[in-house]
Parts: sequence; structure tokens; C-alpha cells
Amino acid sequence: MIYILAFIVLIGVIVFVHELGHFWAARSVGVGVERFSVGMPPNFIDFTKTEKGLVVDIFFFGLQDKKIKWKKVFSTTFSSFNTPSETIYTIGLLPLGGYVKMKGILDESMDSEFKGADDELESKNALQKIWVMSAGVIMNLILTFFVFVLIGNLQGDTRVETNDTVIDYVVPEQSAELAGIIAGDKIISIDDVEVETWNEAVANISQHPNETIPIAIERSGEILFLEASLGSRPNISTGRVDQQVGTLGVSKSQVPVELNFQESVVYGFNETTWAMTLMTSSLKMIFQGNVSRDEVGSVIMIGDMAGQAAQAGLVPFLFLMALISVNLAYINILPIPGLDGGHIALILIEVLMGRKLSVKARIRIQSIGMFILLSLMVFLLLNDIIRVFF
Repeated sequence: MIYILAFIVLIGVIVFVHELGHFWAARSVGVGVERFSVGMPPNFIDFTKTEKGLVVDIFFFGLQDKKIKWKKVFSTTFSSFNTPSETIYTIGLLPLGGYVKMKGILDESMDSEFKGADDELESKNALQKIWVMSAGVIMNLILTFFVFVLIGNLQGDTRVETNDTVIDYVVPEQSAELAGIIAGDKIISIDDVEVETWNEAVANISQHPNETIPIAIERSGEILFLEASLGSRPNISTGRVDQQVGTLGVSKSQVPVELNFQESVVYGFNETTWAMTLMTSSLKMIFQGNVSRDEVGSVIMIGDMAGQAAQAGLVPFLFLMALISVNLAYINILPIPGLDGGHIALILIEVLMGRKLSVKARIRIQSIGMFILLSLMVFLLLNDIIRVFF
């Protein structure tokens, strides 16, 4: 049950913030919003603000004309909320996404009826359209920043206890141990370059992935000259997982550091930059074909990760939320029809052409985009099923 609840909270927050961005942006330029939905159809609960009050409609299976149909099964009105609104706020039954239905937009619904009214998106200029379509991505990045700020405030950060080059720990069966290095040794030079701080040592080692280099150490007042065959790993510390850095298999003792509000903000900014770099390099690897099929997944994998993170604690769960929020932002900005980036690409094409594409042409482009997205979803779902059951 915790896996399901964690998944709903995780996806619900991220999607709500994304769609809220579109909603606010649309309203800011005078575009009417017909429906704001968190979750996908069928609609489970509708909230409609009328002059009589807030109307709450609940939908479920029921008998209609002797057939079981999805229908309204309950309705009530709260008269204290009597400010009318044209927007219907909806909770969808399937917690797998959400949408904002704006007036005069050709989206996944394939609505092609444009009346030319001032409150339609089609009536707005290119910059206003781009603002509306990019606002969801912007909000996801803002969410990522605030989540990392919260993590910084809750957990703080860590730093090495001392910045000297004395080794506190040697990883068994890795490069340092195989070269004869032990805990307590002090690194004097790496690849014939003297190092005075631990940061200098780490930076130097990182420059030599999978290389054999000379290392000078001090042990009990004696200088020893050794050779170490370094290993390698993705450059996770900077987010450049498309790059390899050298590893020696040694570390320093870390101590926790509490962060005040200002330091938490700086921490949040740095971690958001790291997450954006991580996503950029990950997408680069995917497009280059350098990511195995086992490393990608669908909502099944996300649900599993959310459940594990929730069991591990609040901070791991928040960390996963921040990463998936960045992921959603980057995926949505890709110039694929059906995504926010696809809408922006079409807007830019129309600007370059000096005229609007025909509705028929845009419907065809949207159809191709939806086919690509649905095919990708099917592939990821099958990939997860194979991984779980075979």
C-alpha cells in the first residue's frame, strides 16, 4: 500500500505544479481555461464554482438504461463558495498525469474548433503562446529548487573532516589496496604532481580514468613511490554521467554540516543545477544509444522507486521528487508533437513561415506525435513487465 500511496503523492505533486504553471500562464495573458485536471480520465470528482456555490460532483459506476456506465453518482453544493468561474477543477481516476484544457488550443483532444475569440490561445501572439506552453516546465524547475532547499534545511550537507591528504579509508580490492596503499598514508604527489589538499588529490585522480600512474605517499615518516592502476566511474558529482573520471578507492571521514536559510537556498540552487546537468547528460546518452534497456522504465519503475524512497524516509522521497520533476521538465520541452516542446516548435515554425499552419496539417503532426508517445509508453511498460516477471 505504501508503494501506491507514495506513487500517487509523488506524481500528484509534480503534475499539479506542472499544470498549475500552464493554468497561471494562460490566465495571465487572458486565455480561458475550461478544465484543470489532476489525474487522467475518467473524471472522478468535479468542482465547479457557480453563483449558487461550489458544486461537487462525484462519478462512479452505476446503472443507466439497464447498463453499467460511468456516471454521476453524487452531487452537493456548498453555498459559501459563490464566486462563479468558467473553470471546472477535476480529479481524474487515474493518477498518471493531468491536463489544462484551454480555449482555442489544438492539443491531445484534437479540438479543431476555433472561434477567433480574444480568450482563445490561437488569438494570442507567438510570445504569449510560448509563455503559456513553457510555464509547466518552468514550474517544475522551480519545484525542484524548492524541494532541494527543503532538503538542505532538513538534512544539511556534509564535508570532509579535514582537507589534508591523509587517507582515512581504503576500499577493499580496489586500486589503492591493490597498489599497497593503506589507511593513514598521506598522499604527497599524483602523476608527479604535488598535492597539498584532499580536493587537489581528488581533482588530479579524476583526470586519469583507467590509467596506471605513479603515486608518492608518506608512511611513518618514509616516502614510498607506488604505481596504481586507477578505475573509472561516471562523473556523478558534477552530473556529467556521460563522462568518466578516475577512481583510486580511498576516502576521507565526512562530518554533517547544518545549513541556515541562506545556505539552504545556495544548496538548493547548486543541487538544481546539478540535477539539470545530470538530466542533460542522461538524455545525451539515451540519444547516443549508450543507455541499456534495463536503465529506463515506465510508471511501474517510478512507483517502485517511490515506494522504496518513502520507506527510506522523507529526505530520500523528496530527493526522488526533485529528480523526477526535472525529468518531467526536460521530457516535456523536447520538440515532440503532443508535448509542450512540440507546441513551442510549431509556434516557432509558424513564425519563421510568416503564416499559420492549417488545422489539418497540425492535426496530422499531433497524431504522429501521439503515436510516438504511445509507442514509447508501451515499450517502457513492456520493459518493466519483462524486468519484473522474467
